[in-house]
Amino acid sequence: MTDRPLLRYETRPVRPDESSPLAAYLVFDDPDRRNALSDPLLDQLIAGLARADADPEVRAIVLTSSHDRVFSSGGNLEAFSDTRPTITKYAGLTRFPDIFRTLTAIGKPVICAANGDVLAGALGIALACDLVVAKASARLGCPEINVGAFPFMISALIFRATGRLSANELMMTGRLLSATEAAAAGLVNRVVPDDEFDTAVADLVATVAEKSPLLLGLGKRALAATRDLPLDAALDYLQAQLALAFTTDDLAEGVRAFKDKRAPVWTNT
Repeated sequence: MTDRPLLRYETRPVRPDESSPLAAYLVFDDPDRRNALSDPLLDQLIAGLARADADPEVRAIVLTSSHDRVFSSGGNLEAFSDTRPTITKYAGLTRFPDIFRTLTAIGKPVICAANGDVLAGALGIALACDLVVAKASARLGCPEINVGAFPFMISALIFRATGRLSANELMMTGRLLSATEAAAAGLVNRVVPDDEFDTAVADLVATVAEKSPLLLGLGKRALAATRDLPLDAALDYLQAQLALAFTTDDLAEGVRAFKDKRAPVWTNT
């Protein structure tokens, strides 16, 4: 274990003006180990997500890396073969599902800015985000099978993002996909040339951060709640959420602003 910060937490205005909303950037910062998902790094990520979720000034959350070629190499391989008791290793496995559930439950948009390779468990973190933007030079994949492991935990996320055959090939062969291939498979929203990446991320962050935080939160929770429901049950739930949205001031303000051809002023009520 280490007390050294392995993740930087930064807040940045999404536009260069005083009234701009803020985005929280959670930056993986363990370059010597290619941002391997050690227990301390995962604990710091969980704490950073909680901090961003609790800050009313933060409208969007961005996960990215300080490494110029690697977002994260995935699970810490040293932990797979260390001498800790099995029960200790098992207890630590809760961190991944906790992070996946947290990313889904947070009522703010979470963007994965994949500025380098996204491998193994890190692919699960990316897919648990709401949007994924990747550098053209980045690769994505599940190489666990190459070292005698299998991507058990992230398989549920992969199957929800892409087709069964594509998912099987990804997990059973260990082949890494180019960012363009990953986008074609539905694992990435957008692929951006490396020299345009920072600008593209900033534009996307500003776009989502300037939406109504209340309606985005209601919508994100509705998507999570209905994703695996039968159609009839999903429609009943969504109808109730739409009725709830009609009671909000932000919806009325959005319509007024559209008619007045001005930017809306959200009150989050």
